[in-house]
Formats: sequence, structure tokens, C-alpha cells
Amino acid sequence: MFKRQAKRRLYGAAIGLIVGALLVIVALPSVQSSIARAQVEMKPKNEIAEAVPEETPAGEAEPQAPTEFETVAETDRLELRFRSSDSAIEVKDKSNGYTWKSSVPLEDAASDGNDLWTASSQSIFHMTFTDPDLPALETQETNSVIEQPKMTATAVDNGISVHYELPRLQISFDMIFQLKGNALEVTVPGQSIQEAKNNWLMAISPLPFFGAAMDHEQGYAIYPDGPGALSTFKSNHPNYLNPYRASVYGPDTISFNSNQRQQNALLPIFGLKVNENAFLGMITKGEYDANILYSPSGYLINMNRVSSELVYRREYEAVKKDGNLTKKPEKELLREDHTIRYVFFSGGEADYSHMASAYRQYLIDEKGVAPRIKKGDPIPFGLDLLMGIKEGQILFDHFIPTTTFEQARQIMEDMTKRGVGSISANLLGWTGKGYLEYPSGYKPSSKLGGMKELKKLSDYSKANNFQLYLQDNYIMAWKGNSGFSTRSDVVVGANHFAVTDRYSELFYLNAGKQNERFQDKVLDPLDKLDITGINFDGIGYMNYYDYNEHYPLNREGTAAKWLEMMGKSVERFGDAAAVGGNGYTIPNSSRLFSIPMEDSGYFFTDETIPFYQMVVHGLIPYSGDAQNLFYDPRLQFLKMVEYGYMPYYQFTMNHSEDLKDTYYSDLFSSAYHNWVDQSVEQYKEMSGKLQPVWSQTMKEHRKLEQDVYEVVYEDGTRVIVNYSPREVKLDELIVPDKDFIVVPKGG
Repeated sequence: MFKRQAKRRLYGAAIGLIVGALLVIVALPSVQSSIARAQVEMKPKNEIAEAVPEETPAGEAEPQAPTEFETVAETDRLELRFRSSDSAIEVKDKSNGYTWKSSVPLEDAASDGNDLWTASSQSIFHMTFTDPDLPALETQETNSVIEQPKMTATAVDNGISVHYELPRLQISFDMIFQLKGNALEVTVPGQSIQEAKNNWLMAISPLPFFGAAMDHEQGYAIYPDGPGALSTFKSNHPNYLNPYRASVYGPDTISFNSNQRQQNALLPIFGLKVNENAFLGMITKGEYDANILYSPSGYLINMNRVSSELVYRREYEAVKKDGNLTKKPEKELLREDHTIRYVFFSGGEADYSHMASAYRQYLIDEKGVAPRIKKGDPIPFGLDLLMGIKEGQILFDHFIPTTTFEQARQIMEDMTKRGVGSISANLLGWTGKGYLEYPSGYKPSSKLGGMKELKKLSDYSKANNFQLYLQDNYIMAWKGNSGFSTRSDVVVGANHFAVTDRYSELFYLNAGKQNERFQDKVLDPLDKLDITGINFDGIGYMNYYDYNEHYPLNREGTAAKWLEMMGKSVERFGDAAAVGGNGYTIPNSSRLFSIPMEDSGYFFTDETIPFYQMVVHGLIPYSGDAQNLFYDPRLQFLKMVEYGYMPYYQFTMNHSEDLKDTYYSDLFSSAYHNWVDQSVEQYKEMSGKLQPVWSQTMKEHRKLEQDVYEVVYEDGTRVIVNYSPREVKLDELIVPDKDFIVVPKGG
């Protein structure tokens, strides 16, 4: 911890010196010149520097004289005000009189002496565009202050619609502001967008400075980095080089670099708490083509702001005539509607716990998510069993049976005798090709016992009311494996080439075609089994565009086909599960696998928070990393308690040394007999203390002091976790070192 803090201080000092020197060079006395410089400063890294004009170019509109705000909509909780001169908005929370502003007051924006981004902080939108005729992609950024668009405002139901025309760029679009209950909805209709031949729209960021907070204010921003991340406002901070920017549901492009592992934005949400007020932003339409942005104070200007960016085009790698690669913008504009909903909180409700509760309620009310956990259900033991895997050899691959179907049943029987009352089992590598070989072949391996022994295992699980999932991956494919065509069945990029790694060995499968074959190839052959359902690997952490000419799909379309496959599993077996946790899998999942416990570790992140877990706890059971694969088992155990995970292990009947020459050497300690005593002991502890809250929602989560956290469940039960190596006393309560206590309601 101390080394990490020291690195941050050194980093901040170095960056501060560099940026300070630059500000001395570029600082200008007038807001007009800062606008011009903002045009250069806001450009991405690949943008070529241009000369900064000193005056507004001829033909561009001059800024209108500011007008007064007028009330255009009102609900019991909120009042929406609109300023016609620049289309700025304000939302007044009538519960306490606090006003959320779309633009930062000019005196606050300039208070730090940095004119460079003062103009940007007054903008109602930021926009990215490009000239498609350039030999390589060069994107430029602008905003409403720089462009001074022509605006036409029209009253709509409980709000106002503004049409923006940008004469210089010949781009136009609508933005609609409406109040609904305790929420503001901002919509950009896809059909309203018009663009010029030489200026193509790439992205729009509505309300980029909505509610932006200064350093002296108390509060924090939250963003969906992994389970959730929190960054507090602070007056002493470095100047950051980059903000948090993440594509909702994972990167836009398929990456074959396993070392590049930024955590997914699993949910399309962001939030801000400013003193005793807060809002949660959630993208309710068009989230598949959107980014979440958090810019801490110190990134270009001393303001903390969080927002969304709506994507209308992506870049792709095209092959030039000389054979070299260059980046180009996609030709077609994504004409889809985007809606961002801002839900407001005040007083004791202004925290991330209530934000999570609001998003949970949204999933229940509008996405149809129903609880998969019944009141009084026992906590299940999460049991992953690696069945078989291939060892690569010179002539023929060798299949290694690490756990047969009969041995899997023996493990379950032994755990039952030791006092484990509920098991949620998941089989990996159960097919003839083994784990990580895709397409898998879909048939149970004869070397593991074949269909006959798998049927006995499923019958045993059914009789004992245990869950039994069969995990497989229906999106990845290795060259040389049968069951797919590298010409017609694979994902194709915007450059019309199959998406593959540098060796043309690994491909991704078109979701539409997989969905068509899923019934015949997978479900029908397994019809005799009494399994719980299929566990879909990959669909919860990947999402992509597919330009396959036979079955083109956008990101939302790809996810829809996967969800259809999950639905077929539910129809046939009763349930389905997903690995990864991307938000679109939640409505169709009866169990979620590999829900992250940590964020990506950005310098400005102060805390990892269980935002995702607070949304789904009590609705869907979930597991994270296997306990026996963690460097500190006790720390992992306490994290499972704090974040509400089921106890979860990954076992083999045989020794893990058998895996050292396979593609799954990560399973370095898996032999059942080495872990059974510890795993059963921890299961009994969790089951004995936490079973009453297993089916309950998490209502609150907070940090009590350094390394001490509290979770409050819906009936008032509190769970206090102490990660420190010392005993902690809280009023009359004592929490032992590296341990947890459960405090019943009223205790």
C-alpha cells in the first residue's frame, strides 16, 4: 500500500510540473481565445495540431446574449428549467431546493486560473467527427460553445426538444429533455441526425459537465469498472493524462492480447454525489453503442465530472493499396435512439447504496428480472469440476481425464456426508474434445463415462436437489476443429476480413448461425439429462459487431441471439447461466459466474465498491474467482462474505500436476482431497452465519474505517468485515482480526 501511494505521489508531482509548464506557455487572458485553443486541446492523440485562430472565423454564429432560465416542465419532485440562448438546463430538486446545472458557473469554471477548458465547461454537448476523405482516420472534437449552433426549441410532453444545426460542420440532430417522476431523461433520436459528405459524426456526449463538482466540495463519482469503482473529490491531486473511458459491455473490438485486461463496464451506469445530493445516470436505450466517461479533477481542468458518450461510428483497420493497414471510419451511421436517465437523490439517500437500489428496481420493473432465490433457500456450495482437457503432443493430442462423471458423483456424495446441504455444480471440459477446445463437439466424452455416466450424475443431482450446469463456449473456434467454416460461420470485421489472431488460428462464431444450430446440435442430444441448464461461457464478457454477409449483426443483435440461446436452455431444462456478468445476461440467468471482485486499478480510483453485487444480491446467485486459485485464501474468503458471493471452489479428482502441459495451467492447486476439509469448514461457517440474508437484497454498503466494511441487508441485519490484522471495537461490538461478525436487526 505504501509503495503504491509513493508511486502515486511521484507520478502526481512529475505530471504537475509538466502540465504547470505547459499552462504557463498556453494560458491566455480571454475566454474567446480559450475556446479556440479548446478545439486543439480536445482532440485525441492522433489529431494533427492546427494553428489557433485569434478571432471567430467568418460565417460562424456569434454567441447570443444570455437569457433567463424558464420553467418548461415540473413533477412532484423536480423542476426543469431551460435557457434559450444556449439551451443550458437546470434541474431543481424540490425536496431540498438543490439545483443541478448542465454548465458550470463561469466564475467557478475559471476559479483555478485555467482558461483552457472554461469554454468546454459551458457546453450542452461534446461531439467527435471526422473527414472520411482523409487517407487515415483523424478525429476532431468540438462542443456547443465552439460551434454556436442554430437552435430551435419545441415543447414536448413534460419537457422540451432542441434541434441543433452546426453550420460549419453541416451536422444537425435533436436532443430531448423530459422529466419523469424523480428522473430526467435525455434522448437523442437516431433519425434526427443529418451530416455532411465531408464531416461524419463519430460520437455525441450529452451534458458532459452536468453537476460537475469542484475540489472543495464533498463527494465522489462512481463508474462501472469491474464490480464498481469510486473516486472521491480532493483538493490535493495530480494532473491526470487520461480519464476513465470504457465501452459498455466491453471493448468494441475483439482483442487477442490476453494481457490487456481492463475490467468490463458490466452495467451502463455512472453516478455523482455532491455534498448531500446525488444522481445516478443509466443508459436505458442504445447502451450497446455507448461509453462511460469519468474525468477526475486534474484532467484538463479542475472539475470532477461523469457522463456518457453515444457512439454513432467506430473505427476499423483497412488495407491500403500498398498493403499497409490504416484506420478508417465505418461508412454507415448507427441510427439508433439513445436515452440517458438521471435519477436524483438527496439527504440520507444520496449515496451509491441507494443508486444501486434504484438500478435494481429498474431491472425488476422494466427488464422483468425476477428473483431466482426463494426466501429461506440455503446457500449453495459453488463446485466447478474440470472433467477433461487435451495435452498437446507432436503427432496426436492426448486427452487427460481429470475427473470422470462417476468421480464427480463421488465428490458430491462425500461433500454431502461432510455436511454440505446444497451444491451448485458446473462441469468444464465434459465433451470429447475437452476444456478450451472449441467447437467442443457437444457430446459427452467416452473417456469420462459417456452419456450413460453423465445421465447417472444428472439423476443423482436431481434426486438430491443439486444444481448441475454443463459449461461450454459457443462463440470461439480453433482452426482445425470440426463443426464450423472459416469462410461462412465466423465473425467478419468492417474490413470484410474474418476476425482472427495473427496466426489465423482462433476465430469467433456468428451468433445468429450458432443460435440456429443450438437446438439440433446441443439441446436435442442432451434431452435425456436432468441437468439444471447450460452455462454459456464467453457471452457475459464479450460483445461485438459482425459484418458476416450471411448474418450481419450489431452488438445488440449479437447479444439478442445469445439471449435466445439462453432462453432455449431455460425452456428445455429450466435454467441457464452465464460467465462474465455483462448486464444483458441478467434477465435470462439463474446463476452468474466470474463476477469480478476488483476494479482495473486506475490512479484516481480510491475504492472498489460492490455496486454490481448490490444490484443482483437476493435476485440471482453469483460466484467470483475460485477460492483455491487465490494468493490469499483468507482475504478471498472475507471478500466473498462482504460482497455476498456463494462459497466457490474449482476441483479435480486427480492432481493438478497433470495439467502442467495443457492450456489450463492456471489451475495450479485443484486436487479435491487437498482442499475438501478447508472448503467444507468455510462453507459451514458462511452457511451458519449468512443463510438468513442469502435471499435478501443488500440495502447499504459503507466503509466504517480503514479495512473495515459494513453491509446492511433488507431486514436490518448487519455484516461487518475486518480485513486488518488487529481486533476492531465499534461501540459495544468487537470484530476479531481478519474476521467478520453478523449483527441481527436491532443489535
